[in-house]
Amino acid sequence: MPSWDAIFNSVQTMNAIEAQKKEYFDQLTQHTGRNCVVYYSAWQQSSSVNGLYSIDDDDRNGFMNALYGIDKTKGLDLILHTPGGDLAATQSIVDYLYTFFNGDVRVIVPLTAMSAGTMIACSAKEIVMGKQSNLGPIDPQIGGMPANEFLDLLNRAMQDLQNNVNINYWKMTLAQYPPTFFGICNNAIEASKKMVRQWLKRSMLAEEDDENIDSTVDYLADYHSHLQHNTRLTANELRDKTCLKIISLEDDQKLQESVLSLYHCYQITAGQSHIYKIIENQKMIKFIKQHS
Repeated sequence: MPSWDAIFNSVQTMNAIEAQKKEYFDQLTQHTGRNCVVYYSAWQQSSSVNGLYSIDDDDRNGFMNALYGIDKTKGLDLILHTPGGDLAATQSIVDYLYTFFNGDVRVIVPLTAMSAGTMIACSAKEIVMGKQSNLGPIDPQIGGMPANEFLDLLNRAMQDLQNNVNINYWKMTLAQYPPTFFGICNNAIEASKKMVRQWLKRSMLAEEDDENIDSTVDYLADYHSHLQHNTRLTANELRDKTCLKIISLEDDQKLQESVLSLYHCYQITAGQSHIYKIIENQKMIKFIKQHS
């Protein structure tokens, strides 16, 4: 017979959610025969200091914690929910996962993986998306602003200055930026495209020709087509405009049920706690960041 304390603990909200997560993790891994890691950021539920919810270098520690002691021969299903983040941190995470699992990584997007999250998805061998799922453009941000906007500003300035138009205005405007700033913007754009092109070529689109790979990267990076960095790109749109290998989550009902149930558990966890980021594996080994 359980004690009062044991019963009390079992019905506490967070303990009940943990028990449900364990059940859904077990269902998922038994169905797929693969490892599973969830990377969940609470960016759509909470508002706090900018950058807290983004991919950063410390996330590597979270993945190292999640992968320690697991059977790497079973590959990885990465359930990903993120607004994006730092480009260099994203590159280090992608390279770590690719090397650890010898490229056998599948990314599952239950709802949204934007910006650098989309880049991580492109590094996988395939992407699983539901009808409700979205990826986003991969054009980089500088100080929270689109790098392309700064280059457009420079181009307008150069055109006017060549025609002796608005000279004083552009002198004052351009004086606000250090001499290397616009080069940094251009390098950030080219670096993000270069990374995604390399990742697609070595994995998901290894059998595609360079023209199809380039057109896929160009579409994802085309700020002037998407107009906003937070534009949501649906699975159907991505199938029409790119060569990405996108699998419908709805095609596998057991997978869909387990993935969305897990996702809902993390939503509830974030909504009822100060947690803003979780990296957790199927053994319930977790790396948590929370507001003080």
